Amino acid sequence: MTRHALLIGLLVLMSQAALSAARAAPLTPDDDQAAAGQDIDIRDTSIQILRPERRIAAGYFTIENRGSAVHLLAGVSSPACRNLVAHHTEQESTGETASLFTHLALPPETTLVFPPGGYHLICAGYDDSVRPGQQITITFHFLGGATRSVPFAVHPAANTEETTP
Repeated sequence: MTRHALLIGLLVLMSQAALSAARAAPLTPDDDQAAAGQDIDIRDTSIQILRPERRIAAGYFTIENRGSAVHLLAGVSSPACRNLVAHHTEQESTGETASLFTHLALPPETTLVFPPGGYHLICAGYDDSVRPGQQITITFHFLGGATRSVPFAVHPAANTEETTP
């Protein structure tokens, strides 16, 4: 297991504990979670068509918490994707890995990279807006209600020129 995969695994475990604790405590408007919209930077975004015949694409990104509080990612969504889940290239997909982006703790002053070959998003059942040269919007939802909507540039499948079903 690579050091990157081990770090993500540890973050998943920490995330589950942090999310449970955060859900147990009532959130107030002045709660640190409200700052997620300002503290979180999402960049280096792209989505690559993997299996056009099955309408499956993979999303890659870097997420940084520039703030002084832990922020909890509570989900990701996109109108372009019927189903948007986490996946790891070299690990078996389970309910825990698929739901990574529904309970991920982002420690203060931390940058996490979700690259090809590691943990990343899977957009399954994408619509006709997922075409090379276009952009789709993926929204990151944080505990406390903050959201960040980010454009992801669409790239063609690596092994074929044909990218539409």
